[in-house]
Amino acid sequence: MKAESKKRVFNIAMVALIVVIVGCGIMAVGNLKGWFGENSESPVISKEITGVANMERSGVAYTLSEKTPVKGGDILETETGSEADFEIRGVGSISMWEKAVLTADACDEDNVQLTVNEGEFYGIMEDDKNLLAIAGDAFTATPGESVFSMSVRQGSREISVFSGSLTVKGDGGQEKISAGEKLLITGEKGDKWEKDKLRAAALSDFQIAKLLEGEADDICFTDKKLKKVQADRKQETKAAEEALEDEAVALVSENSSTSGETSDKKVLTCTIQIQCKSILSNMDRLKEGKNRYVPSNGVILATSKVEFNQGDTAYDVTKRACSAAGIQIEAAYTPAYGSYYVEGMNHLYEFDCGEMSGWMYKVNGWAPNYGCSEYELKNGDSIVWYYTCTGN
Repeated sequence: MKAESKKRVFNIAMVALIVVIVGCGIMAVGNLKGWFGENSESPVISKEITGVANMERSGVAYTLSEKTPVKGGDILETETGSEADFEIRGVGSISMWEKAVLTADACDEDNVQLTVNEGEFYGIMEDDKNLLAIAGDAFTATPGESVFSMSVRQGSREISVFSGSLTVKGDGGQEKISAGEKLLITGEKGDKWEKDKLRAAALSDFQIAKLLEGEADDICFTDKKLKKVQADRKQETKAAEEALEDEAVALVSENSSTSGETSDKKVLTCTIQIQCKSILSNMDRLKEGKNRYVPSNGVILATSKVEFNQGDTAYDVTKRACSAAGIQIEAAYTPAYGSYYVEGMNHLYEFDCGEMSGWMYKVNGWAPNYGCSEYELKNGDSIVWYYTCTGN
């Protein structure tokens, strides 16, 4: 009987110990994820997650799920092809596009301070209580009642306002950005500020998609205008695909043979075209002797299919395509932008056809606001390099 009694006591003790361990585990995870106490009172809550987003809290990283409270010190990150939306209770919302990193420096009912570390962000502020402050490495923005977006890339930060206004402060001074305006911040110290008007054709796919969701009123672009930009980009991509079939352009393939990468990586493809058609209508401005480098149809490299590996940039592919096609290219690394800048191709350089002339690039009809060596390609992308005589 004594042996059975001891065994029963032992079993009860073990069950109790397991219950305690499980309970402590639940409390630990609940505290970490903000289920209990003051963490659950956070004004910032994850709303909708498309794809995969991660959160790092107190040195522990895990997959972010919907309805998770955010607290000060959290680091939020979205992976490729993903998007994360957050509700800022009583104030508005903010969305992160793919490959974006956001740090919540402070997060309580009276003060929300967020730092956009990298990537693209879109926000809707429905109240001008000045509860929210958003910072970058060279600025702090205080959104009033507004609809805005922010893009942070190495060497380049862009703040756009689609409705209302916000105030930006930093080493470059102080600026009020109103609907239809954007502020470009460059320079190694972020002290070069340039304010400009927004153009629908220059908006990213993410910006256009968020604006077309219709959650914001009185934005500076009509749905009709935004949808036209989307249609134009689809048409440009389709035209690139048709050009491949019609012109039977040979495949340009240098599958990382010069970089020593292994061949077991997934091979992706994109298309690339290089043209200088704008010079044809500005021949009177072209420097003497440069006309020999301008093809009669303005096309230096017809639309060509190029293989690339995950992680390759628009610059990587451009350099390989020019090498394979025997096209001269010269580029220089620009520390202020943290990217390579293409100075000349086919012996045509910036300023060869006017003070605003030079090379620019588009991907899928969109001209990114950062350097070509910062744009990481996706399968099926269409790159077009074009020589401009007007800066656009």
